[in-house]
Amino acid sequence: MSKTLLYLHGFRSVGMCDKGREIVSFAPDALTPNLPYVPNLAIALAESLIAQYKAENLCLIGSSLGGYYATFLAHKYKIKSLLINPVINAYETLLPAIGKVFVPYSGESFFWSLDLVESLRQYFVESLDYSLYCVLLQEGDAILDYRVAKRRFCDSKLVISAGGSHRFENLSAQKDVILEWAQVS
Repeated sequence: MSKTLLYLHGFRSVGMCDKGREIVSFAPDALTPNLPYVPNLAIALAESLIAQYKAENLCLIGSSLGGYYATFLAHKYKIKSLLINPVINAYETLLPAIGKVFVPYSGESFFWSLDLVESLRQYFVESLDYSLYCVLLQEGDAILDYRVAKRRFCDSKLVISAGGSHRFENLSAQKDVILEWAQVS
């Protein structure tokens, strides 16, 4: 059975960023919503799409902060998820971002506050079901140390590439891994 891909983008991004466009290029029915910058609203939007499309019909793809959200949602709804250079401890990682944040894809900006950072704590998953996750990492990620995600998801399917960046270079080269994991034909 084909599954619909639900792409959850990262901090300072939008649904149809480079990764979103790459995903749609090989999975035209993929959902690529623009997540609100407020974590509770981002989770609520994702949960509304999970309710609408049904968890059993979806595979999550989460990049960076979207990977943090996808980890939580996969755990809560038992949905297979593919994580791309995911944030592991969002409340620690995004603490230095407090202040006005510019979103290059949209030209918009928002204010990232301590309250928003603290709200991320509730989405941390203590005990993972490793079978739900396939994790794509690039060693050249200068924003997040790929080894942290490698340790966290040690018993999940890991695909680690030399070089690259946080943006995840050449995501299309992972098309077969993504579609196989998602069981999308």
